[in-house]
Amino acid sequence: MIPLFLIVVVGALASLALTPVIREAAQRVQFVDRPDGKRKVQETSVALGGGLVLLLAGTVTTVFACSTTKFAGVVVEEQNWSLLSLLFGAIVLCVVGLVDDLRGMRGGYKLLWQVIVSSIIVGTGLMIDKVNVFGLVVPLGVFGFLFSLLWILAAINSFNLIDGIDGLATTVGLILSLTIGVMAAYTGKTVDAAIAFALAGTLLGFLRYNYAPASIYLGDAGSMLIGLVLGTLALRCTFKEAATLAFAGPLAIWAIPMFDSVAALLRRKLTGRSMYATDRGHIHHRLLTRGLSAKQAVALIGGLCLITAGAAVTALVTGYDFVGPVAVVFVIGALTTTRLFGHTELMLLNSRVFGIGRVLAGRGVGLEDANQTQSRNTHIQIQGTLSWEKSWQAIVESASRFSLVEIRLNVTVPQRHEDFFASWKARGKAPNEGCWSIRVPLRNETDYLGKLFVAGVEDEHGSKQQISEFLDFVDGIEQQLSDVLVAPTELHDTRIEEPRATTDEVAALSD
Repeated sequence: MIPLFLIVVVGALASLALTPVIREAAQRVQFVDRPDGKRKVQETSVALGGGLVLLLAGTVTTVFACSTTKFAGVVVEEQNWSLLSLLFGAIVLCVVGLVDDLRGMRGGYKLLWQVIVSSIIVGTGLMIDKVNVFGLVVPLGVFGFLFSLLWILAAINSFNLIDGIDGLATTVGLILSLTIGVMAAYTGKTVDAAIAFALAGTLLGFLRYNYAPASIYLGDAGSMLIGLVLGTLALRCTFKEAATLAFAGPLAIWAIPMFDSVAALLRRKLTGRSMYATDRGHIHHRLLTRGLSAKQAVALIGGLCLITAGAAVTALVTGYDFVGPVAVVFVIGALTTTRLFGHTELMLLNSRVFGIGRVLAGRGVGLEDANQTQSRNTHIQIQGTLSWEKSWQAIVESASRFSLVEIRLNVTVPQRHEDFFASWKARGKAPNEGCWSIRVPLRNETDYLGKLFVAGVEDEHGSKQQISEFLDFVDGIEQQLSDVLVAPTELHDTRIEEPRATTDEVAALSD
């Protein structure tokens, strides 16, 4: 068998040779990512097509690796059809990603293709029928298919979400592919090791052009392809042996990307946003707002991945299954307690689900009605330093005037790294069939500022008049928000601070 490091070299050379070709072709046909001054803040247009580089260079390198060893025919054996389905799935996802990069695709359609591809791979014999939880073998039965499917979907989307700054997804993918390659080689799964090292070499060569400042992006095609390949290999190499490391291996390897993904889903769900909505609250964005450069953020995240990946390898070699979970708890705990990342989502989760400290938090803002009904009020600065509380307080104070029972405000200005969420709900009252509700987009002359949701009880004047009067009131709120955004910088503290919440941050968030 050829040395595994030679596979990495071949992959790197193939990627180094192919990337400039794909980059120039993408630029000629204007297949580029253009800055928009909002989410896309790079200075110039950057070529897309990194996924095509990975697919072509990775496939060539894998074929080379397998064809030069006695394991050349192993991929076509009946029990290894999952590898052929992996190649098919990689091609399909790459095409889907290229279409999404070129034209844009609704999140639901993209997820549908991910489910189709993952189902095909799992259906070719990769389904896990049991797991070993620290010595206790737990049969999964019919849930094995769902378990395996969800794992691959999580792997795909964790890379898709973490691909937010130059070189990050490529660097994390490189670390994870090398880790899986080492673990596969150690356990005698040579073909899986060859594929992992082929991907590692391809990513290493691509990183030359993708590192900040990047001249070509992975795009959705590339990030989804990395997640699919590594998720499938992890399933084959680690889970397949009845989850040998009691989840320590795969969960430790994926700790940082998965933590970022879970935090994003919680943040969007608990603030009433779509699961497919984009934001600038990911771990790399948080590090950037703390003053780190893109290179420093990539280095820090890569270092954290090295810690958890190293723990997974250590657990495999030593047989101490607890090493992986301990490392994961340590890293995530450090991120959360230092408020680098995850603290905001933890506050939101506590406020919505657990309510720890709710009794100690004091009372919320009361409705000024005859009964002085209690209310639940929370507002939290997810990101940024500008003060939005005055506008929020004005909205809350209007609750009695417009007979409101529920209010939610999202201020989202990604180009300024500003993200503010607030929620108010009257205790003992909830929107029902007799209530009216509206969702109002908030804008100034040039920018989208966020959205406001309110629900109210119809009064003697009728809901139409209430809504009309409330919309007139919202005009003033939009002006207040605009004033905050364009106010001279000296009026605000320009330091990057941690997300902060009011004294009633632990009050329950409304749905």
